[in-house]
Order: sequence, then structure tokens, then C-alpha cells
Amino acid sequence: MAGNPLPDPNDKLFALAARMIKGLHDLEVPLGIKQTTEVVLTAALAAGESAESAYGEAKTQRKTANADLTTEDGGGKIFIGNARKRLAKFFGERPSTEWDGAGWPQGTTSMPGTQDGRHSLIKSLKNYFTLHPEHESVDMETTAALADAAWTAIHDARAVLDTKVTGVGTAKAARDTAVRNLRDRMVALIGELDLLLADDDPRWHKFGLNRPADAETPEPPTFTTAIPSLPGTGLVDWDDALRADHFRVWIFIVGVDTDWRAVVSPTDSDATLTSLPSGATVKVRVTSVNEAGESQPGPEAQFVVA
Repeated sequence: MAGNPLPDPNDKLFALAARMIKGLHDLEVPLGIKQTTEVVLTAALAAGESAESAYGEAKTQRKTANADLTTEDGGGKIFIGNARKRLAKFFGERPSTEWDGAGWPQGTTSMPGTQDGRHSLIKSLKNYFTLHPEHESVDMETTAALADAAWTAIHDARAVLDTKVTGVGTAKAARDTAVRNLRDRMVALIGELDLLLADDDPRWHKFGLNRPADAETPEPPTFTTAIPSLPGTGLVDWDDALRADHFRVWIFIVGVDTDWRAVVSPTDSDATLTSLPSGATVKVRVTSVNEAGESQPGPEAQFVVA
């Protein structure tokens, strides 16, 4: 007997919800659906899609803010490099108390390895050049004013990134809440239909759902192995899957294909792949098929063609 589990990926969930809304538009009144109506499910779907979009926008803004911080940190590295060259004229190249006094960690004149370390050093260099204007150089771009500008740019970029990170968390929580509500509404509609429709009623399909009387789709294979054989060929083997009538073998040739493609559909749980380009890396996965539909792909395997 087929069930109607809701898909996990949100894009597929939204697509099913749209199918269910179309079914409600046509059959809500004839069937006497009272709880999860077209209006209710449409609102839940709109809220889910809007929250998903807002979450995606928040992630984009976080990515932009992170890139901006990387850029400003890069500017800070340039300033520190310039300052090191300038101060080496006065302090020499070896670590010393003079280098310590300018802000470098004791025992080194190297570029700090962390962003926090670089940010702190730039602030120290601002203070140093403020106290020792005779060591500033406009030509070498090592002045207290430039240090202050570099420090402020990093500080502001970090503040923006912190805000965007918080925004992502808030948007994700709102998205998850909206999606949970949509799922609850969809489950409720399936429950109502279960009371109103017979298991073999074809109107289940109007909602994008399986009829309970339909056969269940098969389980996917749980393992896949693939090895090279003769030149241009490969041997693929996988386990028998529950309820499978036959299988479909999909390949992806790295550097050649842009998407997976089915190549053979055997009834046995093994296959020989032919006409493969020598030296190519081939990824392989297998799906199970019966009259009810096709399973999700099993595990991937890959091999290099002889």
C-alpha cells in the first residue's frame, strides 16, 4: 500500500503544496473539505516561499559582508607590510624591544596570522605613529591617519558581518517555522482526504498524491560498486532492492557531462557499461523502478576507465 510522505527538500515540498492547492481549487467544494481549504493552504505556501526567499537573501547579504571584510583585512595586511618596511629602516630586521613597542608580538616581526591579531597590530601602529610622527612616511603610506582608516574599515566591516550573521539565524528560524506550519497543513489535508476518498479513488492524483491502494515505490539500493574492466568498459554491481522490478543505471563522466544520464535498465543487480572514454573518471549511481515509480538514487561509486 502506498503512503504519502512529504518530501524533505523545500523546493519539492513547495511544488507538492502547489499541486495540492490545485486539487483544492477543483475539488474542495465537491468533497466538502472544511479544515485545510484552498485559502488556508495557499497562505501557508506563500508564507513558506516568502520565508525561504528571505533566508536566501540573508545568506547572500552575509556572503557579501564576509567578502567586504576580507577586502578590508587585505587592505590592513598591505598597511602592516608597508609599516614593517618603514620601521625596519629604524629598527633593523630582527625582533627587538623597539618592534615590541610598535605593537608587534614579542619575538617576531612577521605578519600576524589571525584577523584579530592584524586588527590589534594596526591599532598599535596608529598609536605608535601618533607618538612618533618622525617615523611616518606619506610616500610609503605609513601614517597614523592611514592606520586609523584601515582599523576603522575593518571594525565597521566586522560589525556589518556580525549583523548579517544574526540576520541569517533569524531568517532561518522564521523559514523553519513557516515550513513546519506548511507541513502541518499538508499533513492535515492528507488526513481529511483519507476520510473522504476511497483508497483507490483516482482523485488522490488530483492533489499530486499517491492513492493508498497504489503499489509503493521501491527502496533504493544500499550499496553500489564500480570497477574498470576491458578498455572502455566498467562493471557495476549493487544489492537487490525491496519492491524493485528493474533498475536504472546512471552515469556522470567528470569533465564531460553536465548532469547525470541513464544508460541501461537491467532487471538483474549488475551491469556492464560500454563505450566509455579511456582515462575518464566515471561516477555511477543506481535507482530502483517499479510500476509505482522510481526510488531515490543509491550510493555513488566511481572508477577510472581503462
